[in-house]
Amino acid sequence: MNDGMTDNRKVMNWITHALDALGGVLIIDNDARIVYISVRYAEYLLGVAAEEAMGKPLQHFLPQSELLTVLRTGIPQQGQVLAVEGHSLVVSMIPVVETGRLMGAMAVTIFSRVDDAREFARRILGTDEQLDYYKEEVKRLWGAKYSFDSIRGNSLAIIEAKRRAWDIATTHSPVLLIGDTGTGKELFAHAIHLDSPYRDGPFISVNCAGIPDNLVESELFGYADGAFTGAKRGGKPGKFELAQNGTIFLDEVGELPLHVQAVLLRVLQEKEIERVGGTSLIPLKLRVISASNADLEIRVRQGTFREDLYYRLNVFSVRIPPLRSRMEDIPALGHYFISRFNQEVGTAVTGLSSNALEVLMSYHWPGNVRELKSTIERACLEAKMGLIRPENLYYITDRLGHQGDDLKGQSLKQITDQAQKAAIIKALEMTGGNRKLACEILKVNRTTFYAKLKEFGLQ
Repeated sequence: MNDGMTDNRKVMNWITHALDALGGVLIIDNDARIVYISVRYAEYLLGVAAEEAMGKPLQHFLPQSELLTVLRTGIPQQGQVLAVEGHSLVVSMIPVVETGRLMGAMAVTIFSRVDDAREFARRILGTDEQLDYYKEEVKRLWGAKYSFDSIRGNSLAIIEAKRRAWDIATTHSPVLLIGDTGTGKELFAHAIHLDSPYRDGPFISVNCAGIPDNLVESELFGYADGAFTGAKRGGKPGKFELAQNGTIFLDEVGELPLHVQAVLLRVLQEKEIERVGGTSLIPLKLRVISASNADLEIRVRQGTFREDLYYRLNVFSVRIPPLRSRMEDIPALGHYFISRFNQEVGTAVTGLSSNALEVLMSYHWPGNVRELKSTIERACLEAKMGLIRPENLYYITDRLGHQGDDLKGQSLKQITDQAQKAAIIKALEMTGGNRKLACEILKVNRTTFYAKLKEFGLQ
């Protein structure tokens, strides 16, 4: 019996040494306390001896670690690149589950250097030129580029949105993504596709607002030979045909003309299309994901969007929070955008100064994550190396300065009305549009609340 236990200990030592040789392993329990860390991980990631780290909360060393997100959500994150003290590690982070319960999370190094990952890719696909060719072909043919790992942030708001989208992804039903411009609706569409039963099929993205009204129908559903003057000989498949066995993403679906909405409704009901000018029906097997930054319920009441189509598209919905409701994600997002820009352009920016971060946290971000990304990129070009400082964020500081100017010439009632309107919008965002819950949050009765909705044009 003792010999067996000795052998087990030997095997465990061999496994530990093997994992350390690969580059390291870090394991936390369900309280986020470090229960095991290899010597190399402790040195590279935490800057302390492994013995000193054992039993301590991971937040003590790495408050923004993606491993904490894996622990909270149970969603694995594969192939993350960590740049630490001049070292680049390629790491996979996975939940530890026992009898259906989330017991902890583990980070394991796949490659201890990014160059090793590149060499591995070259051995599989041949030369760098072949690798670039295949990457471009994958982009062109399949389209989807972003997974749930690409959606950054540790706030409760974004984690809940990711969790809902992740649950929905396994179904075959249509999905409606709701959110302001720049919140990342397309990232969510890509991620849902890549985690869905249609992952092996194409991902076709359509900007419904960018197609002229007279071309929308032929772009979506294709046209037959001789359908109209100038039609391509032999006809042309539409976006729905190109998305066969995959996913079609209809961005800004609320901008479709009413006559095209009627055709789209029939396509969703019958699961078949007919090309413009054609005579034969083409059966479809695909998933429809749509998105809108406009309130489609209001469009329905206004008569500019079909109610029956709205309910067809809105079988499942995901409301993507604006950046102003998840401000705690700004440090992590800022670090991520800095790292990406450094790699793409060759700048050597190391992070955000505390004053620069304070500037970012003071801004209201009407352009959401997209605006934050462009702001960080401008600042990286300004700073070139070292920390980003407030003077590199002139785009934001100028706007913050003008916020005080907005009060000039306004009455107290106008200023109060603006604050009340902002509070109501915030409460509705927090409750996913549930007016009863919004009343409870704001501690007002329903009569007053509905009167304010009407007064501010928020009905």
